[in-house]
Amino acid sequence: MEETPVAMAGVISALTNSTTGLTATSILGVVTDLVPYIVMIVPVALGIYFLRKLIKGTAKGKVRF
Repeated sequence: MEETPVAMAGVISALTNSTTGLTATSILGVVTDLVPYIVMIVPVALGIYFLRKLIKGTAKGKVRF
C-alpha cells in the first residue's frame, strides 16, 4: 500500500490528538449549539409540508387533514 500523503497525515494526527481532536465532549458541544436551530427548523418544515399538501388538494376539491 501507498503511504499517506503528508497533508493527510497531519489531518489524521489532528483528529486523533487527545487534546484537540474529536472527543465526545467536543461533538456534544457542537450538537448543543445546533439544537435551537433544529427546534425551529423542524416545525417550520412540517408546517410548510402540510400547507403545500393542503393547497395542492384544494385545487382539485380534495381537502384532507
